[in-house]
Amino acid sequence: MDPAQKETDHLDVGSDSGSRDAIAGARRQFLPPGPFGTLRFHLERIAEALVDALQREWNAGRGFLWVPVAVAVGIALYFALPREPMLLALFAGFVLLTLAARRARSRPILYAALVCAAAAMAGVSLAKLRTDVVVAPILDRERTVTMTGAIETVEQRSRGVRLVLRTEEMDKKVPQDRVPDRVRVTVARDAPHLVAGSRVTFLARLRPPQGPVMPGGYDFGRALFFEGIGATGFAYGTPKPAEVANPTVTRWAGRARNVIETFRAALGDRLRETLPGASGEVAAALVVGDRGGIPQDTVDALRQAGLAHILAISGMHMALVTGAVFWVVRALLALIPGLALRQPIRKWAAVAALATGAVYLIISGAGVATQRAFVMVAVVLLAVLVDRPAVTMRSVALAALAVMVLAPEMVTGPSFQMSFAAVVALIATYEWVTGREKKFAAPAGGLPSLIASRAGRYILGLALTSLVAGLATAPLAAFHFHRVAPFGLLANLLAMPVVALVIMPAAVASMLAAPFGLDPLILPAMGWGIDTVIAVAGTIADLTPKGGVVGAMPQSAALAFAAGLLWLCLWRTRLRWGGVGLLALGALLAPMADCADVLISEDGKTVAVRRADSTLAVHTGRGGDFVAETWLRADGDSRSPDDPSVIAGIQCDPLGCILPLPEPGAPDSLALVALSQKPLAFLEDCTRAAIVVAERSASAHCSEAAIVSDRATRARTGALALTLKPRRPGEAGKPAFEIRTARPRYRRPWNPEPPEPRSRKAGVTGAATRSLPQPQ
Repeated sequence: MDPAQKETDHLDVGSDSGSRDAIAGARRQFLPPGPFGTLRFHLERIAEALVDALQREWNAGRGFLWVPVAVAVGIALYFALPREPMLLALFAGFVLLTLAARRARSRPILYAALVCAAAAMAGVSLAKLRTDVVVAPILDRERTVTMTGAIETVEQRSRGVRLVLRTEEMDKKVPQDRVPDRVRVTVARDAPHLVAGSRVTFLARLRPPQGPVMPGGYDFGRALFFEGIGATGFAYGTPKPAEVANPTVTRWAGRARNVIETFRAALGDRLRETLPGASGEVAAALVVGDRGGIPQDTVDALRQAGLAHILAISGMHMALVTGAVFWVVRALLALIPGLALRQPIRKWAAVAALATGAVYLIISGAGVATQRAFVMVAVVLLAVLVDRPAVTMRSVALAALAVMVLAPEMVTGPSFQMSFAAVVALIATYEWVTGREKKFAAPAGGLPSLIASRAGRYILGLALTSLVAGLATAPLAAFHFHRVAPFGLLANLLAMPVVALVIMPAAVASMLAAPFGLDPLILPAMGWGIDTVIAVAGTIADLTPKGGVVGAMPQSAALAFAAGLLWLCLWRTRLRWGGVGLLALGALLAPMADCADVLISEDGKTVAVRRADSTLAVHTGRGGDFVAETWLRADGDSRSPDDPSVIAGIQCDPLGCILPLPEPGAPDSLALVALSQKPLAFLEDCTRAAIVVAERSASAHCSEAAIVSDRATRARTGALALTLKPRRPGEAGKPAFEIRTARPRYRRPWNPEPPEPRSRKAGVTGAATRSLPQPQ
């Protein structure tokens, strides 16, 4: 009997149901009369049924699937803690919970609860240990510095070249304990010496990695912290070659990384040379993971059509590459009867596919999504080597545990969440379909009927895969990117056969042919496939209303959706249908996100206010297009930051800008938000405006009635979201605001305490600081 069928039979059989009913009938005779007795009886029956279902699920091995879920919850709890915990205390808690679970093995429900609690504590401990391992200095404040460093990575961008360098020398004016180990800078112009391993010197404007662009948003600074990057910025001019007396990159690991990065850069240039334009940039993204040069209109079209997952080297790409190698190697070996009959050619093909996946991981840059995809594929191929079922929910659980042990910080990112959500949903659907294979049996009728049946099954499988993956990831996409793809199913049905049958096979074949100089003969087929996918994306994007923008979703809704999906997919008895209630709860909570009336970026250059028609007016400073676009999408607004209507109503002069803010319920009452770009405007703005935003530190006293946000206060608070409080009847004066901050009150390793302002004139910064509350 099939193991899956045996497990299902075990879950569904209730051999003692008759005795339970008899016991329940006897118990009912002794209940107190009236409605409360009946209610108690039914509640007890429901509780017993739930406990019985949980016991059967746990005994069937489904309980193990919740262990990685508990570890992920623990990791998320670590990042939500107000202060940094002690690793020794966490380890002690894990040991105590483990011992308690061991003693409770005879009580299944308590045992399961303690196991999950111990797994959650293990997740907290893993995240803390990872933080202690990667902790590195972060630049104290924005500075213009001269530095020398060794280039680690070179990434082509649409507006220049982005370098990641390991710092070797930096200006003495930077405190020694704040000199970052690694720096990421953008260079306006390319140069022949900008290759991995070379050492350069340059003048740059650097700043600490910024936090979320709005309260509750994705923390980019924390992501860079775990990459070891302590400062970002841009270089003035082109970096010059430099020689350092005592270079830091001399170990074999550093030399190997330089060789790999040089090879990746050369391979990317070769692809762009053969396939010019957008198709070459997409090819470079698919092969070497360099997405920086893809035109923005192409990226936007792919996102709106639900095809952006094609650009990220993740599970789909790794599965297509390793799957193609596995199938080809096994088919070639099967042509040799002596091997096919006497040797385990299936395992040989798995080894070849695993080696290919490792090579693909290296040349693609080993991004976090690619690492996770390789771990998942490796688990599947190792299952083949040990003669176990390859694609099961247990293999996904093991892959998730492996990823979280290696990089626990990935749990909070959209890539990890969306990938595993799609895989879990697909395998749950596969398990459901497996028991219904007879409905899809191939009809008799010769070769034409067989071909038609196989084609129909392929199309049906592709449609089902796209539908399930799209539904599973849509809530997470709405939460992280404020965007969904309503026509994603259609786009994937049209594009994915081209990706699977043309683009990725051509990519593998071209890499094999490149050492012989034959790749120009194969790459045009890949280019044709990429052009077809781009054309499909453009057509679907034109059909998508508002570009798929849906606005912000509260975190509670995203948690309800995730919990509902897991509950629905990980259980196999009728207990699973409780997940539908959680999904319904998420749908009810989704439209309840808070809408701020004023938004201020961390650098103070981008400010938004809400107009009387509920749309945002946004003043965008230099480099603030990304911030403005994120704000607009979170507000459910599909306009581009350069749309003239976005800045309508904003009045600017050489000294600064004024943004009028109408108060709800009082259309004739206007509060002013002033953006003071020059010190001369600050005093006047203090007397007129309810909120004064100074790009630099406040230069004079300001009225206590005004809210002042200057560089010193934003270093503590990060980006700000302010909501107007309703006025009481007859209340006059400047309006009051509820203020939310992007940075927490208590500092964590990726968010160190900012230095004291360089100049603290009497009362200036103090007054500005008192007008803002402590970060929440």
